[in-house]
Amino acid sequence: MRPPKTSQKIYQYIRRGMQTGKFRVGEKIPTERNLAAQFKTSRPTVARALRRLVTENLICRNGKGGSTITGLPTRSTVQLGAAFLGLAIHHREQTVIDLVARELNRLAAMENVEIHFEDPSWSEDPGETGVADRFRAAAREFYSHHVSGVFITPQEILADQFVSPTVAIAQDFQESGIPLVLLDRDLVRYPARTAVDLVGIDNLGAGYMLTKHFIELGCRRIDFLGHFTRVPTQESRIDGFLRAMELHGLHPDPGSVIHGNLFDREFVVHTLRRRRPQVALIVSDSRAASVQRFALEAGIRIPEDLRIGSFDDLPVATELPVPLTTVRQPIRDLAAVLLRTMLHRLNDPDAPAVHCELNGELIIRKSSGRAIQQAVGGRRQS
Repeated sequence: MRPPKTSQKIYQYIRRGMQTGKFRVGEKIPTERNLAAQFKTSRPTVARALRRLVTENLICRNGKGGSTITGLPTRSTVQLGAAFLGLAIHHREQTVIDLVARELNRLAAMENVEIHFEDPSWSEDPGETGVADRFRAAAREFYSHHVSGVFITPQEILADQFVSPTVAIAQDFQESGIPLVLLDRDLVRYPARTAVDLVGIDNLGAGYMLTKHFIELGCRRIDFLGHFTRVPTQESRIDGFLRAMELHGLHPDPGSVIHGNLFDREFVVHTLRRRRPQVALIVSDSRAASVQRFALEAGIRIPEDLRIGSFDDLPVATELPVPLTTVRQPIRDLAAVLLRTMLHRLNDPDAPAVHCELNGELIIRKSSGRAIQQAVGGRRQS
């Protein structure tokens, strides 16, 4: 997949500015000299892009006086792409990504924005083969629609990796002059960060809040069960767990953070019987549902023998035999900030990258069990 030439980037930049209102009819666009400096190219290359706009009756070139907007693109709808892993299109349970995508699509329609959604994943397996190829296919589809920007959820980072395999696709878009906004996770392993716009929740704060809840119930033996990947959202939740333990005078042993396949019954049951924690904090509701099922089948009572807390507040959290205490992700707010971040980026491509972290909400249900020392007020019980 070869990125467009520089003249195409300049053409798309100006056309996109017309669509988003950055460049208005009767106003001048940057001079050829300024565009050449901005895109680090020659003035003849800039001139080729401007000639295309002239033939489309969008600008009038006035020599040294610069070029003036004379019309707007006939299609005023802003075209965006979204390569989201976890859309509910492959007979899977709902995911946070799917819920955000639905709300994002609704909000986009109100802003005269059309989003082309693609899901490069076909399963829950982070190591699934072919995902990178399907990401590239999605990118080609986006290029064919002349999208102005792209939303991405990067592939998960496996245990022996330090960057997401999606980083190459992201670089292609950036080199093509197409802005990116990441949803939920970064392209590099936590705590490193990239200079790309990202929208998600405060995962460190969520991990801290959930751990503190169980500590205040009197629990002391708390383990964190994570999947075998090193996805940044998971690792920052683990960081929040460890900080909460330390700040409350508890010193978890090195084995209190366990990475493994939480969809594997043998691994889960063996871990719970070996560790015998009072509380298992699980990286997500979908994996907590799996852990709860395996535990109950093995005769481990919840919450009498084992309390469980997780993250996301998906519909499955209330449908389990023992409803889950979980940190709710603010779906509507995530979608709204995601769209606003993209529109801001389109209007100001050179603005510094932002990382927007929204607060989660602790939802307490039966998997928390009763207080060992004293009841904790001020939070919702359901």
